[in-house]
Amino acid sequence: MIKNIIFDIGNVLLNFYPYEYLKKKYSDEDALFLFSAIFDTDEWLDLDRGTITEEEALNKFIERNPEKEIILREMMSKFYNIFTPIDSSIMILKYLRLQGYNLLFLSNIHIGIYGHIIEKYDFFKEFAGGIISAKVKQLKPETDIFFSLIGKYNIKPVESIFIDDTVHNIQTANKLGFETIHLTDPDTLKDDLKLFGIKW
Repeated sequence: MIKNIIFDIGNVLLNFYPYEYLKKKYSDEDALFLFSAIFDTDEWLDLDRGTITEEEALNKFIERNPEKEIILREMMSKFYNIFTPIDSSIMILKYLRLQGYNLLFLSNIHIGIYGHIIEKYDFFKEFAGGIISAKVKQLKPETDIFFSLIGKYNIKPVESIFIDDTVHNIQTANKLGFETIHLTDPDTLKDDLKLFGIKW
């Protein structure tokens, strides 16, 4: 019997498509540069893991590309704006709470981003709790972060559905006994949940 439903945040509840955002704001050349210089770096993962600060990451980016300091600073000052709500998923989240499910989140996300989104979006009040990578210094798809969630909230994987857009995270959850939904299109989430006996 399903008691717990665990949500990833990025591209499950909030859109996060940095390259598409960059293409709307910058030239093709600058968009490619910024994506490579910021989002496709070890420092971005270190921010998720909580082992460096945004200022430290920015300094690294500038060290590698000093001639691009202005545009790097500009992007790092506004990248929180990339996150936008997925309305259909948020409606489902609220419905599931009303149905009595225990809702949790498990996300690879920076400290600063998390502080920003929980202040901006009131749907986080639907959750009983959750874990973000930067606070526990663990990342999906490592098993440790799943064990942290299991231990903190005393849940059983066999009673839980884990929803994530990344296949490697789903594979780890499967190995640990979670029911899973690999969400490639938020519009399918309602039908995906029906497969587990959730009625609408």
